[in-house]
This record gives sequence, C-alpha cells and structure tokens, in this order.
Amino acid sequence: MDKINLVKEKTKEVIRRRMFDGKDFAFLISEKSKQEELLLRIKKVMKGALKEYRLNPGREELDKLAEQVLSDIRGYGCLDDLMKDPLITDVLVNSPSQVFIEKKGELFRANLRFNSVEEIRSIIDRMMVGSGRRIDQFSPFVDFKLADGSRVTAVIPPVSSSGPAISIRKFSGEIFAPENLVELGTLTRNVLEFLGLAVKARLNILITGSTGVGKTTLMSSLLRFVPNNERTIVIEDTEEISLSEYHHSLKLLTRPSSIEGKGEITLQDLVRLSLHLRPDRIVIGEIRGEESFSFLHAINTGNEGSMCTLHANDALDALARIELLSLMARPNISPSVIRRFISMGIDLVVHLRRDIKGNRIVSQISEVGLNKGEFEIKDIYNLKQAFIDGGEVLSLNFTGVIPSFIDKLKARTQVKDINF
Repeated sequence: MDKINLVKEKTKEVIRRRMFDGKDFAFLISEKSKQEELLLRIKKVMKGALKEYRLNPGREELDKLAEQVLSDIRGYGCLDDLMKDPLITDVLVNSPSQVFIEKKGELFRANLRFNSVEEIRSIIDRMMVGSGRRIDQFSPFVDFKLADGSRVTAVIPPVSSSGPAISIRKFSGEIFAPENLVELGTLTRNVLEFLGLAVKARLNILITGSTGVGKTTLMSSLLRFVPNNERTIVIEDTEEISLSEYHHSLKLLTRPSSIEGKGEITLQDLVRLSLHLRPDRIVIGEIRGEESFSFLHAINTGNEGSMCTLHANDALDALARIELLSLMARPNISPSVIRRFISMGIDLVVHLRRDIKGNRIVSQISEVGLNKGEFEIKDIYNLKQAFIDGGEVLSLNFTGVIPSFIDKLKARTQVKDINF
C-alpha cells in the first residue's frame, strides 16, 4: 500500500477511534451534519498523518483526499459515483475485482475495484445502518432498503464462497406517468388506453415477467388510473410502488424478525390485515408464498380492481405458479377448486420481457379462463417478432380476440367504442 493510502487509512482509524471514545465525530458522521464542517475536521486529522509519513500535498490534493475519506466513512466508498449516476439501474459486486453495472438495459464491467473484502463488508455494514436488519455467520444474507429507496441484497461467507457480495437495484425516484411508458416503447398508446379502461372498470390484473423487466414501474403507472375516491391498500416488502399524492391509499410494509426471532410481519399477515381496513382495491408488490391464496380469496369476495406482480415466463406459467403457491398454502383443497378460484378472480395477465437491446416491453396481454378444468389463455394482444437487416423488430398487435368482459368494460367506463 502506498503512502497516500496509508494516510487515508490512518485518518479513518483516528476518526473511528474518536467516535468510539465518545467525541463529537459521532455526530459529524451522521447525515444531519454539514459536509463542509466534517471536511475541515477530517483535514485537521489528516495533516497529522501526512506529517507522520513526510508528505506535503497541495491544497487541491488535500481537498480530494478529505472527500475520499468522507465518502469511505459516511458514503459507500468507490460505489458512490455509481449510485449517483441516474442511468445506472443495478450495481453488482461479486468480489473486490469484479464489479458490474446495468446501464440502459445492458451489463458492463465497471472500471473500479475494492482494496479488500473487508472494504466490501464495511460498505455493507454502512448501508444497513437504520435498516433494522443484520448480517453475520448465523444470518449470512440480508435484504433491505436504502434511504433513497434502492433495494439491496448482501451475501457473506459461507453462503458466498468468494467473500462478501452486494446486489443493488437502484430506485430512480422518478414517477412514471402512463404516457412515459408509450414514449419509452414499453407499450403502444392503444394498449395503454385499453389497460387504463381495465383499471377504471375494476378488473383484477396480474403483472408478470422476469427480474428487472419493469413490473413495478408498470403497476405504479396503471395505478394512476384508479379514481381518487377509491381506497387502495398497498402491501410490499420494501417500498417501491409510487402513488400520486391525491390517491386515497394506505401503505403496509412487512418486517423481519428480531435477533431473538420475534416480531416478524409477513405478506400473509398484511393481506389478512388489509381486509379489516376497508379496502376497495388491494395491491401487492409481489406474491411468492402463501399470501397468494389470501389474495385470491380477497379478489373473489368483493375487492375488485386489485393488482399484484409475479415472476413468471409467460401468462400460462404465471397461472400455474399461483396454483402451486396456493396449493402449498392450502394443501387440503383440490387443485380444480384452486383453478376455478383463479379463473374467477383474475381477469387479465400482462406479461413483460426485454428485447434484444435490453428494452422493457409488454409482450402479452391475456384473458384468463377455464376449459375442461384446465387454464385457457386467450391473448388479446401479443408480440410479433421479426428480424430485418440483422436487427430484431417487435410490435405489440391486437389479435382480434374480443374479451368476454367487454360489456362490463364499456358499462363501467361509459365508453361506447374501444379502439383495440
């Protein structure tokens, strides 16, 4: 390690020691302190370390070194610049020398590296401050949310054999209006108008797709069509769904168990609770467990216009997954009863995927039905794919299938003609 890095480490060591000694650095490191004041204190400590190693940097270099130390202590070290870049959506740390980012839908290797695995672990600990979560040899992985809304998953040995690893799904903070999805090419204007009518007509909608295809973004946008006088209960693990300030809504968040293993609040608990909170609609950020059966029960007993997301490969796969999850929650119920429950409750499945360039697009909008006891998917819109001049050309087209709920759609929205 060169002398400059030794100075930085020496400075951080002195500051940490003063924090634990009860001196005022503890407050200065907090988010409430002013950056200029903290930089002055850091430079004062740093000058002693520079003198010890017989270094005399210029004013600009000293300012830069102090900012780097501040970033290491209060920020996220070498990840700070990545976290500030609005075009980066994911940050993936596999090891000190392997850091990847997702930018505009494509993965790139970042031109940075950590000094050690201890530095990665230190950043994990810093990110977890205030989250109420923990990570150690007994709980070697953790999910939590940063103050800016970004979602973090961290893993340490023995689960991760290469050392501490971090996966960050950044929260853009940008609230997408429905029209923005048309501009981005996620869907066409006709499709947006159809989905808007479906929301206003209180159809139950399941939004599916793989990780990172924009399920939550689409759901947040579609919720803009919910009338302001309807009460919406939103249930999530981490707060991701964006709602208009004019919405009559209540957000409920799960909670992990304490170190003693007590106090856990699950999605299932919150779905049950929501039924006592006078909901018009229930929205679940993502279903993946026994809460699926409670959700089906809710939408089949008066809570029309509800939505949720689910990881799946296509619309039919999504229904099979809900069936499986519901059977796991209620193994004493016949699969045929569950299928009937699903077909009666879910009106539409909207599936998203990425194109070859990484763009997020709606690829399938389907009505759910049953035929001789088996799920029947009727595509109202599907994606046509062609390759022209070596490039992929996609278009979301109306299939000609008129959904069975068309009369209900028109009656509830008072629209005479629907332009598919």
